[in-house]
Amino acid sequence: MTDKKEIQRAAELIRDDFDAFHTEFQSMTKMAADIFARKAWREGQILAVTRLDLYKHYVTHSEEKLQEILEKNFQDHATWKLLKQRFKELVATRRDGPIVESYFNSVLRKLFINEGIDEEVEFIDFERRILHTNPEEPIYQRFYLGSDDLETIWSRIIKSYRFQFQFSNLERDIERVAQAIRSKVLEKFGRLEEVDQMDMIRSVFYRNKGAYLVGKITKGNIQIPIVLPLVHFDDGARIDEVLFSKNDISIVFSFSRSYFLVDTKNPVDLIHFLRPLMKHKNMSELYASIGYNRHSKTVLLKELYRHLEYSDDQFVPAPGIKGMVMVVFTLPGFNIVFKLIRDKFGPTKNFGRQHVIDCYRLVFMHDRVGRLADAMEYEYLQFDKNRFSEEALHELLVECSETCYVDGDKLVVKHLFTERKLVPLNIYLEMVDEEVGKEAVIDYGNAVKELAAANIFPGDLLLKNFGVTRHGRVIFYDYDELCFLDQINFRIIPPPRNPEQMYSGEPWYTAAENDVFPEEFGAFMVPRGPLKDTFMQYHSDLFDVKFWKNMQEIHRNGQVADFFPYKRGQVKLGYSIQ
Repeated sequence: MTDKKEIQRAAELIRDDFDAFHTEFQSMTKMAADIFARKAWREGQILAVTRLDLYKHYVTHSEEKLQEILEKNFQDHATWKLLKQRFKELVATRRDGPIVESYFNSVLRKLFINEGIDEEVEFIDFERRILHTNPEEPIYQRFYLGSDDLETIWSRIIKSYRFQFQFSNLERDIERVAQAIRSKVLEKFGRLEEVDQMDMIRSVFYRNKGAYLVGKITKGNIQIPIVLPLVHFDDGARIDEVLFSKNDISIVFSFSRSYFLVDTKNPVDLIHFLRPLMKHKNMSELYASIGYNRHSKTVLLKELYRHLEYSDDQFVPAPGIKGMVMVVFTLPGFNIVFKLIRDKFGPTKNFGRQHVIDCYRLVFMHDRVGRLADAMEYEYLQFDKNRFSEEALHELLVECSETCYVDGDKLVVKHLFTERKLVPLNIYLEMVDEEVGKEAVIDYGNAVKELAAANIFPGDLLLKNFGVTRHGRVIFYDYDELCFLDQINFRIIPPPRNPEQMYSGEPWYTAAENDVFPEEFGAFMVPRGPLKDTFMQYHSDLFDVKFWKNMQEIHRNGQVADFFPYKRGQVKLGYSIQ
């Protein structure tokens, strides 16, 4: 058993390493404001990726130092039980306590290999943490709708952010914003006087080429969310849109988008502000959206185990055509799918397990541009075996025997990925009417093009590898053949040299591993009929080598594409959208 002094040193080390991580995390996050002001988009991309690797670096440091402190007891259960209790006391009064506890869990799982969740040594608190104390500085600023008009109030609001860039015509933008708010309030309440105040988060949400001001308009217990995206134009920055719809704001914070860089001292408070504005979103998704993806993993586990505690539904195979690389199962009442790598792949898959993991890592590190589902990676989870349907259990034990095994009444899963549940596009097209189906295939083509603009080639373009969100957006979620677009050699199919080649059932041309022939896409992307006709009307260029080579040239020139998570031009702000 480790003595009390060593326990104290170990607990303080974990706390101090977290604080060092968080200080550097916040320091990097602060850089986003300057990057946006200078329009240094490439720097922004590098910063976002670098920040993602920061957590792993500090956890590794904690692991090495703890082994020195705990010596032979670093995998001793009793030691970690005492260490958890001491650490809990150290962080009990901290407003960021849940995030610090998640860091403790990360270090624990690096050192103390544990099957399933052990509440004696891990922080798994199923009750929502209540913030008993007031923060040093509220995360929002309140503006009362008193004698001042909306234009004057919004002038104060914009000035409060102290932006280091010039607006094209701020007075004009503010007039349009005020008018949009008046229209929305009249629609909701009938009179502007019915509104009490506006609360605007002090921090700006930066991502890609956009900066977002987030807040709410309130009357009693009724809240209208408001998001203002700021975008640079040739003549200066402008307020590009005014978003009130919960659906629109949900898409801004979507799981298919990269994480925001938002400078806040109180991330827990920030999430508690955001949650009422997007009640359908889980806390785990919101934490991920602001860059706390590792804490998001802990929160998602809490949400999963809470669901299992209060429900009786079983894990079942996920709907859709079974893949050759992954086994996918889900809970009917939980909005997540669980993906395990098969022991053996289909005959056309000439790669191994590590390649699949690397593809998921690529997606994690890359800009997801609203078209790639975020995935969380877990190791050594444990579930009650009786919570699995017979079909699901059989498939897992037969097809994933290297990853799953039964231990008594438990099923132990050594490795899996989670993703948000989507309706596979091929199933969706069978469920909806023709007009909705046409909208879906148009967006399917848009998804492929936007991924290309982000230097991503999905590899397998079959409908079954794309899913549809509740907002009707098409998302790619099957990553085992995904790669960078600039790694592909797009070719034109050479003409046959003689009639024998023309009428042969076999290809008359050879292809290297990275050769792709866009002409072949037409045979499988969309089935023949009205949907194919619509797809061709909007996206026939996908079958032409020129489109793909042009995209590659754009990336070679270092251009960064525009990806905005909202429909531009919904609110007329007095200028044409460029």
